[in-house]
Amino acid sequence: MKKTALSPTDARAWAPRPGIAPKTSRNGKDFIVTSNGSAGCYGGWDVIYPAPKAGEWVLPSVRVRWEDIERGYDSVTVALTFWNDKQQMAGWEPLFPQRVEDGHVIFAGRVLVPANAATMAVRLLMACSATGEIRFSDLQVAPTDPPKPRKVRLGAAGGPLPLGPRTVENNTQFYLGLCREAAQKKIDMLCLPEIMLSCGMPTNEQTLYDLSFPAPGKETAPFQAFARENKMVLCFSVLERNNELVHNTAILIDKNGELVGKYRKVHLASPFETWWGVTPGHDWPVFKLENATIGMNICMDSSALESARVPARKGAEIIFLPIMGDHRASTCFFGVPHDFDIDRWCAIQRVRAMDNQVWMVISRNSGYGTGIFSPRGEVLAVSGGARVVHADVDLEDLPRDGHHATFRGVAWYERREPTYSELSGGLLPDPFKK
Repeated sequence: MKKTALSPTDARAWAPRPGIAPKTSRNGKDFIVTSNGSAGCYGGWDVIYPAPKAGEWVLPSVRVRWEDIERGYDSVTVALTFWNDKQQMAGWEPLFPQRVEDGHVIFAGRVLVPANAATMAVRLLMACSATGEIRFSDLQVAPTDPPKPRKVRLGAAGGPLPLGPRTVENNTQFYLGLCREAAQKKIDMLCLPEIMLSCGMPTNEQTLYDLSFPAPGKETAPFQAFARENKMVLCFSVLERNNELVHNTAILIDKNGELVGKYRKVHLASPFETWWGVTPGHDWPVFKLENATIGMNICMDSSALESARVPARKGAEIIFLPIMGDHRASTCFFGVPHDFDIDRWCAIQRVRAMDNQVWMVISRNSGYGTGIFSPRGEVLAVSGGARVVHADVDLEDLPRDGHHATFRGVAWYERREPTYSELSGGLLPDPFKK
């Protein structure tokens, strides 16, 4: 049932101080913000509403158009703020662009009303643009139902391969055994190791192509059948043959046994994967599956912070990571011996999960360190020898900061993508680029 939108009680121009205040105007129900010519121009409108009861949820949305602002989305800010009866801030939550529709960008978000909130204001701002105009239209704030819990049992599995000849068939049977253990634990989504079907087999530039196979294909079929029969999501990495190319590819199989997603490893393990002729991927797809949004990384991706950041920015809530190991988890910095320190390993994965506000589900081929890490930076499960570990999570249970905003909202609100261009273009200009 659609809930009736709230009516604003006031609208006020707002800026931190006069010297950087933009020009503000109204045109019917449109709120217009125009730069005053200052590079630090910052401000706009506060549109005031009565706050619902603490613990209720609201859904603010606004349609936005702009012209000639300096840094695009970076110069447009929308947030919902809450104030107590003494006009002290009781909480806030940033709102983000959700889609482009009819020549407008729609900013929206579902927000929990904090304790002690008497009023709330949708803050419509221009941020640091010496030029341009922003027009905010069709602003609505409506009560909405709370999000339903999205509970899922996440699992990760790995372990030393048994003694004996290494073949795709033997590896298949071993990892199907881990899948059966996971099914006994009623795991919903399971991460398995990196290139697991060729694991333990001699790999070099001469053997790589022969070890690869198309995906989907007869090699993935047993796992697709298992997923279908046991209603379990599976993720693992394989050497994928793609015509003359070979990729290290993570595949995502849904509960119907369909291969619904692929991610081709972007950061190859130097120097060997590159020298062996593995072709990297070039993008970070995310997939909506079982009421969750999923991204994938593979092994060396863990060493580059962008590997989790990009899929997280694209909406990933869970990142599956099949991995052999991480050189940063060693306590030796002089070449050899290369050991594996569980405390360093957990620190790496906890920070990755917390920085990107995702659940990291990680499977090591050796098993030791296989685990699940939360957006709070918690170790939910880690293997000290168990072949299968799991954790029950609610994807709606997000941590909040001291101002009641979600960590995830703050993490994305504070980012300044236009200032990161040197990361994408390299520190030296391309002298041959036209």
